Amino acid sequence: MTPAPDRVARAVLETSFWVAAHRAEVAANCFDLFEMVVPRAVEAEILARQEDSSQREYPYATLFCHLRPRMVDPPVPAPPSLSVLGPGEAEAIPLALHLDAILLINERRGARLAADFGVDVLTVPGLIVALRSRGVVGDRAAQRKLDLIAAITSGRMIAHA
Repeated sequence: MTPAPDRVARAVLETSFWVAAHRAEVAANCFDLFEMVVPRAVEAEILARQEDSSQREYPYATLFCHLRPRMVDPPVPAPPSLSVLGPGEAEAIPLALHLDAILLINERRGARLAADFGVDVLTVPGLIVALRSRGVVGDRAAQRKLDLIAAITSGRMIAHA
């Protein structure tokens, strides 16, 4: 996994990262580090409504809607997607490779595949560690943020960070 850069870098957002970053309360911190490119499939996944009610949206979707104007659209035409993954990952990995950008992802299988392709990967635990090393959050806050995502993040990813 690649540590977060010291300056703003281009990064491709994947759904799992946004959901976990929201839960860990670090989604907004990404704007201090990255110019985030949002694949269309990722945006569709994030904005999907709750199955039991088309009127309700997930809290991470609400935050995404407010911050979306600060994010970048992918280039047109986008590179072809991978068919072995979910729609968001399938579009985000080739896009990160095409743009030579960091992939923001919090799903172990997709992160491993992206790394195999030579894509630099950053997970939410890695982001939390980077924020801690920069003094943005303290030790207790970093541990609390890791605890908030433990249920939706691979233990290996947390331990590796």
